[in-house]
Amino acid sequence: MRFIRTARTTAIAAAAVALVATSAVSASADPGFVPDANDIVLVGSDTSENVLNDLAAVYNGRTPVPSAKLASFDATGSATVTLRAGTTAVTRPNGSGAGITALCSNTNVSAARSSRGPSSSDCANLAFLPFAKDSVRWAANSGVTGVPTLTDAQLTGIYNCTITNWNQVGGPNLAILPLIPQLNSGTRTFWATQVGINATTPPSCVKDNVGGVAVQEHSPAPIKANAGSIAPFSVGRYNLLTATEKSGTFLGTIPAADSAAYDRNLYNVVKLVGGAVPAGLADVFGDGFGFSSLGGTPYICEDADADPATTTAGDVVKANGFLPLGDAANGGTCGVL
Repeated sequence: MRFIRTARTTAIAAAAVALVATSAVSASADPGFVPDANDIVLVGSDTSENVLNDLAAVYNGRTPVPSAKLASFDATGSATVTLRAGTTAVTRPNGSGAGITALCSNTNVSAARSSRGPSSSDCANLAFLPFAKDSVRWAANSGVTGVPTLTDAQLTGIYNCTITNWNQVGGPNLAILPLIPQLNSGTRTFWATQVGINATTPPSCVKDNVGGVAVQEHSPAPIKANAGSIAPFSVGRYNLLTATEKSGTFLGTIPAADSAAYDRNLYNVVKLVGGAVPAGLADVFGDGFGFSSLGGTPYICEDADADPATTTAGDVVKANGFLPLGDAANGGTCGVL
């Protein structure tokens, strides 16, 4: 089975993944079925929702059909979601933190998508299983001209309110509006760490709400709507936007000497049972050592390949603009704690 998503043309070309016609993937925000008690339900991060939706579509379309299908719910959409058949609708978890909280408190959640690593505020007995690497850079309003790159020191100055005008970094005489995603965002936590601010109570110049509208991570809308604005943005997510969605914004760079610190792992978080990842989850996400419950390669850790007749999980990860971490049997770190 092969998959294609036209909105991902740029990322697919960059990844050099040969995709053919016949799509198993839709742009819908939630599963096209109501999960049953046996299915694997994921909620949480906006950053990895598209790639998990695509991974779920490929996984669920395999022959034989898996007995436990993957069901990934987007971070945004309807206010509430019904996670499993016969259960009461709950508030949709928006962001890594909200997804992890739901995993800790709701037995209908099997795993949480997360763009941040463990936090001291998380509940006990969680396993953060990495599966891909993401590069976080910055996007700005198109009115910001002459500033293609910002160093770590400049980004730190902008988000600590010591650099307040774009002309201080070679741009136009225009006030800087630093944006940061809403409170439950893993990207917010990650970015705050990189630029040296408190994620919960950022400096006064940093806004997570503009005009009464919360800033959603990886959405170009608040950037294009506000002159002089800047926000953290996943490179993979930005490259998957359509030309219309990108209009009014541009993606900036960070010089090589500083950029490595702005790269991060993406995780699927599960609850340990008896100190171990449950077998059904290990077969998909890894057992903490990078293997399935039977010692093979977990589904999500399959390496990308050049075979046009098949789609591996690694192919899907690359097509979404992220870097697969590779399976443990070949020295990779996917599914390894």
